[in-house]
Amino acid sequence: MMNLLSEEMKQYVQPTTLTRKLTLDGETKAYPVYRVWLECLYYNDQNDRIATYITQYKSENGENAFQGLDMKAYNNVVEQFIVQSNPASIEKTQTNIELVGQREPGVILSDGRVIDGNRRFTCLRRLAAENKAFNWFETIILEEKMRDNKKRIKMLELAIQHGEEKKVDYNPADRLVGIYQDIIKTHLLTPEEYAYSTNETESEVKNKMEHALLLVEFLEYIGLPEHYHIARDYQLVSVLSDLNKLLKKVRRDTERQMLKEVIFGNIMMKTIGDGRRYIRSISSMMDTNIFNTYLKKQTELSEQLRKLLAEQHPVNMQEFDTFIKENSQLCDEMQNNFDTVVLKSKKRETKARPSQSVSKSITILKDVDTRIFETLDDTEREKLTEKVDKLMAQVTSFKAKLQGEQQQTDESTISAKPFTESVPFSFIPQESAPIPSAAPSVGISSRKESNYTLAVRQIDEPMVVCPDMSKPITSLAFSLNFYLEKALPFQKNTVVYQLFFLNEEEKIVSDICTAKFSSGQITSCGFVLSSDMSMSSVCYLAIRSESNPENALQQKIPFFVQISFTADFGF
Repeated sequence: MMNLLSEEMKQYVQPTTLTRKLTLDGETKAYPVYRVWLECLYYNDQNDRIATYITQYKSENGENAFQGLDMKAYNNVVEQFIVQSNPASIEKTQTNIELVGQREPGVILSDGRVIDGNRRFTCLRRLAAENKAFNWFETIILEEKMRDNKKRIKMLELAIQHGEEKKVDYNPADRLVGIYQDIIKTHLLTPEEYAYSTNETESEVKNKMEHALLLVEFLEYIGLPEHYHIARDYQLVSVLSDLNKLLKKVRRDTERQMLKEVIFGNIMMKTIGDGRRYIRSISSMMDTNIFNTYLKKQTELSEQLRKLLAEQHPVNMQEFDTFIKENSQLCDEMQNNFDTVVLKSKKRETKARPSQSVSKSITILKDVDTRIFETLDDTEREKLTEKVDKLMAQVTSFKAKLQGEQQQTDESTISAKPFTESVPFSFIPQESAPIPSAAPSVGISSRKESNYTLAVRQIDEPMVVCPDMSKPITSLAFSLNFYLEKALPFQKNTVVYQLFFLNEEEKIVSDICTAKFSSGQITSCGFVLSSDMSMSSVCYLAIRSESNPENALQQKIPFFVQISFTADFGF
């Protein structure tokens, strides 16, 4: 076994005047720094930074893939893993070393194993290929003989890499793989030993162990157990972290397993955009019976996915990407089902909010100690009576509105007729577009105040026509088609208009769509209404030219709003 501190290695190991402080086993002391010839060093295969790359190489080349390699060939292979783990950081470090030299000493064992400084070692190797002046690695040398003591080497690496104040930027997936292999699979370390080495609490380590087990279960779900590089490519650590908290909310084991597989399937099919938002949405569903509806449908889709996986069995990311493309219809079903249930959940939440507020008010009123009334003087009684009168007036107003809304709903169901044409808002005749009884007349004169005025139309701007204006709005998210009226000889063939929706108070209740319209072409614009519009019966499409002031509209077109829970979701 090579010993870099032996007499025969003096020509490859040169002492310097530098030292580096290091804390090992609770003892901090300054260690001397040496310059060591690069060819005497080799990478630490137990380094968590490259854990997923090591397993990927072994899965592709066999479990004993490294055994037939000499030190130089082994270093060449592992060097690529270090570079791939963070190419930008490698380039930055290499440029810095090339300009000012190595500033931070590494840590190695006396047999040449690099415990700390793999990135610096990599940069020096790359630079030395062009300039031999970089063929030296500045490092402290630990004299402990531990070539075959994997446990001691691992604890040493963890203590240096994770136990010091400055944490290294490990890929989260690599960290979980290291925890799984060292604590769960090989039992190389106990949770207590791992926590001690990394300066973490035991509960923190056990929490990461739970995440690591979910990672392993995901790989088993997709049919590629121990292919840890797949987990790295999917970047799923944050989702697994939130999933672990979510699963603790589920009481029954069967439901927990179903939910786990549903989320695994969505991860694999890449239907999850924002993982945190996705998990939060499911967590919100759990507070209602909507969750069971979502879980049932997604479980059916998950079963279809399992059968497809068994038939096609993708084995790498390229094949997974192909698998997703070939099964895009299933992917869309999973995504659409989630979006539909989330919208349904929001609608229920919106509908329940008034009732919840009233319930809270009742609870607060019940807490009023009426015995205090006897102690009030005349002024205090008068103030309280005034507030009670206001409260009663508000309750009466609520009750009247509830009864009125019911009557209007009944009337509009019988008498409502579709709108037939799009004209400037100040000139829409009542008989051409019957408005629901809850809506005010559209004419300017019918309003006491108006936020918008009729724009002065530029004679060179043709009018925009919406052929969909006779259709009621039945969803908060929808699209409408538009086209230009046949342009006169002196009018433009292309114009830019801004389109958005207003409520009855003339407040903007949608995003603003800036669209370019060309003669002879149909243009589609997408809109998303604010959630409170689900309770309204009418809204107005505003069309504004960029050549007009912000409060001046070319057109204002009424649309019926008929967002029905029954129609949307079948309940």
